[in-house]
Amino acid sequence: MRRWPALAAVVALACNAALTSAAGASPSRFARGATLVEFFMFPATSGEGAAKAYAERPYHSAQAVLKQFNFDDLRRIGFDHLRIPVDVGPLMAGDEQRRADFLRDLDSVLAELQRAGLGAIVTLHPPSLRHELPETYLDGPDGPKFTRYREVVERIAGALAMIHTGRVALEPMNEPQSECRRRNGVDWTVYQELMVSRIRRIAPELPLFLTGGCWSNIEGIVLLDTDLLRDPRNLVTVHFYYPFLFTHQTATWTMPYLSGVVGVPYPAAEGSLVMTLSSTREQFRKIALPANVSPVLTQLKAEREVLKYFYEGQGPAQVEGWMRQVAEWQQRQRVDSDRIVFTEFGAMKQKVQGVVIDKGSRARWLHDASAEIERHGWGWTVFVLRDDPFGIYDRMSDRYPDPALLRALRLNVPAEGE
Repeated sequence: MRRWPALAAVVALACNAALTSAAGASPSRFARGATLVEFFMFPATSGEGAAKAYAERPYHSAQAVLKQFNFDDLRRIGFDHLRIPVDVGPLMAGDEQRRADFLRDLDSVLAELQRAGLGAIVTLHPPSLRHELPETYLDGPDGPKFTRYREVVERIAGALAMIHTGRVALEPMNEPQSECRRRNGVDWTVYQELMVSRIRRIAPELPLFLTGGCWSNIEGIVLLDTDLLRDPRNLVTVHFYYPFLFTHQTATWTMPYLSGVVGVPYPAAEGSLVMTLSSTREQFRKIALPANVSPVLTQLKAEREVLKYFYEGQGPAQVEGWMRQVAEWQQRQRVDSDRIVFTEFGAMKQKVQGVVIDKGSRARWLHDASAEIERHGWGWTVFVLRDDPFGIYDRMSDRYPDPALLRALRLNVPAEGE
């Protein structure tokens, strides 16, 4: 088997994380970060339907994208790492030249992060050319789709193995499975054991992230029970988007009813049930739902969820409750705090007729979620840095993120960024 070109060796990074848990855990190597989707996340395509394929140059030029960022600024603001998601579809479908081009570009990105004193989490996403779910590629430990995916993962891991800082880590598969435990067929944990075993043969010291089902949410994480957790080289990734009604209001790609929900405050006590129902009903008058979705039933579902949100008084107590579940699992499994990283957490901007509303609720949620994570000594990676609708920049053309959101995350606000 041909080897991909090795990434250039990278010198050691200074560890700047200063967060510890009440129990005195070691500082997390990935304490405060953000996700960059601009490099390898949304590959270009050509054609439609059955003819849809990846473009000849599926990824943006890394050198061109690098010019959009000032990593020294991000380091001074207080970030210590960045997460680089990669849709590996073009690598699975392409030839050796395409893979060599990708590795060269990845090398450039990681070298620039290293120069700025930033760590990196490289997260691999299964192909989504035709909106496939990640579990499409879990077709059996010896299945052709999983085998091809695994081979690409191993090649990338082999390249990253050349970096010996401990500040560059690999997530082998992002949000691998919708079910917390697979009822029919082989569960994700079996595939994870297999991939980690094979990766360790070629990358014995590379930090790897373990995860669970349920889209890597807490419900799946607390079911993880594996000897892989005893290995200090293995970290744990958690995703957090609760209350989901708040973080994903107006989202068109999840449950249909959410596309019509708008004006949900955080916490519930900061807003009005009457106003939220009014803005949601107005939103439903404006949006177009898929042809196979009942507008009446979908709006009723939305209104029931809004009523439930206010009735339960969703807010900091619920966020704390979710985090408590992770802490209890951590204690059962005896996992050090510095090995747990919330590699995704975030809330969408709320927009009405293209205008962002209720920034205060978003800031309060980011504060509460990140503060609870830090209180337990875990690390976090906000989703995402700049790209809408989750970006923490007011406008993507701004030099610095929104000052209110930086303060919410307890990061430094540059004087000229006010």
